Amino acid sequence: MKALLQFVKLGVIVAISGIYATPAFAEPQFPQELSKMTVPENGSALLENATFVDENGEVATLNSLKGKVVLVNLWATWCVPCVKEMPELDGLAAEMADRPMRILALSQDRGGADDVSKFFENNRIDHLEVLLDPRGATARTMGARGLPTSFVIDADGNLVGKLEGIAQWDAPEVVAYFNRLIDQAS
Repeated sequence: MKALLQFVKLGVIVAISGIYATPAFAEPQFPQELSKMTVPENGSALLENATFVDENGEVATLNSLKGKVVLVNLWATWCVPCVKEMPELDGLAAEMADRPMRILALSQDRGGADDVSKFFENNRIDHLEVLLDPRGATARTMGARGLPTSFVIDADGNLVGKLEGIAQWDAPEVVAYFNRLIDQAS
């Protein structure tokens, strides 16, 4: 009887190991660097009224970017964690410059485009556009509870994930993740 129980235990262990070795478990939905990303239940509703403003005051909607993968990062020059991740966001923007992707670093600063431009110049942020979220309207629309908060949107305009806090955006695994999202849309 003991021998039979040992074989049953061994069979269970082998079966569980087989499950975790399958492709569904071999590659997580998000890379390790984005492991705290969640998938909001009401994703499409969050994006419907989301807008942003460029440095010239032109208003655009997130929905106008369908066909491209979009990373929206809500940040401010006075937010220490936001400042820490800006070089990585800039690195990701440089890496994805020739791909159908937009990185929207939407500043929550009250000083507007001038403050953001000076910050980018002083910190050698060369690949991000000066974009604003006047009065935090988009941050509220998208349900941001603090800064930084980032949202990943696929090429079909669906919200894929929400990340509260910082990430290493230019890590090779993160770049590969965004490349997979882009390739899935092709």
